[in-house]
Amino acid sequence: MADQFAMSFGVLNYSGMLFNKGNTRTPLSSIIGGRAKTTNHVEFVTGQEFTSGGGAQPAISESASLTAPDATVVTRAQKTNVTQIFQESVGISYGKMSNMGTLSGINVAGQQANPMNELDFQVAAKMMKVNADIEYTFINGVYSKATDDTKVNKTRGMIPAITTNTTAMAKKPLGLWDIADMVKKIYGANAPTDGLCLWCDAVTLFQINADAVQNGLTVVPAARNINGISLSSVVTPIGVVYLYLGEYLPAGTALLLNLSVLAPVYQPVPGKGNFFLEPLAKTGAGEKYQLFGQIGLDHGPEWFHGKFTGISTEFTAPTYSRSVFIANDANNPVNTKAVAGA
Repeated sequence: MADQFAMSFGVLNYSGMLFNKGNTRTPLSSIIGGRAKTTNHVEFVTGQEFTSGGGAQPAISESASLTAPDATVVTRAQKTNVTQIFQESVGISYGKMSNMGTLSGINVAGQQANPMNELDFQVAAKMMKVNADIEYTFINGVYSKATDDTKVNKTRGMIPAITTNTTAMAKKPLGLWDIADMVKKIYGANAPTDGLCLWCDAVTLFQINADAVQNGLTVVPAARNINGISLSSVVTPIGVVYLYLGEYLPAGTALLLNLSVLAPVYQPVPGKGNFFLEPLAKTGAGEKYQLFGQIGLDHGPEWFHGKFTGISTEFTAPTYSRSVFIANDANNPVNTKAVAGA
């Protein structure tokens, strides 16, 4: 694809406030950003897995105990993920740089172009795009490990990563007992159940609130704050589950995440850092820059998390709310006979 430079007639100058219609929300990247790791290798370890065995009652006689049992070993398996490249370029012509005073559209005397610097605007917009691409990848990324320099490394996101604790909802709404059952699955997989957070879309969040009201429960807003992200919460029989409105989830999908084991993994370039902007070689009357960085997701043990698929994408409004009975009310059918006989 040929370079597309910002030029005077291609990118017009306007006055007025700037408003971005695109999605710039990156809650998962924000909430796990404080635990960022670095690596100098494209492949990094997400952990080792082993099974120590379940509990059972031994049956060893005194005479048998005089001979030691045959030796056995517990084997381990290493789990890994990879970083991947995120790269964008911007180009500005000299003509555009020197033409910022020419305004298009409706203008009032004394107004100036907004933005005043085209390069700053283009770079900021590209950074927003990269942040959104990272957020999407951390949720949906399909794993691929390059075998030569022409192949692509792709980091594994949460949806492909979770394989043990899964529930297919068959187009049914997601309710509180479904969440509680997933917590039970995670518990049954011998994983911790403290601090689990349901990452869901707006329809599912509405449905959970409606289900809570119908069952006389309360969704507690802003029950916890992590890296500036406020999480609501509900109580299940096994423990508290936090709720948050996630981004880039496929329709009908929700994730129950153990946020404490998630972390971004950066692979910085020596002497440059990670996600840096640098000028590229000039080929004419303009300037071209590239934004470059490498990052992957450490998703931890996949059985620490849960995944719902096939959730109904239509909100089912509650058919009733809480009933209030007033003592000795003549209009209350329960009290009709008592009132009549009074």
